Amino acid sequence: LGSCFLKFTRMLSLTLPIIDPSLYIHRFASRLEFGDKTHFVSMSALRLVQRMKRDWIQTGRRPSGICGAALLIAARIHGF
Repeated sequence: LGSCFLKFTRMLSLTLPIIDPSLYIHRFASRLEFGDKTHFVSMSALRLVQRMKRDWIQTGRRPSGICGAALLIAARIHGF
């Protein structure tokens, strides 16, 4: 689905703003109950999102899904 979307935007010469998944990390982390480790979990999740961007893992995926995956991995790293 993501690749079809990209093809259509290229065919129609549309320039749509791409939403950065890291904008959602702090909002989602604050709603989860991480307690005092909220900052550490969100920083780890931000680093994971940056690595996903660098490795082209996030291309064609929804920003909320990328944030959820990064927060899940970061929470597991910090013992939740």
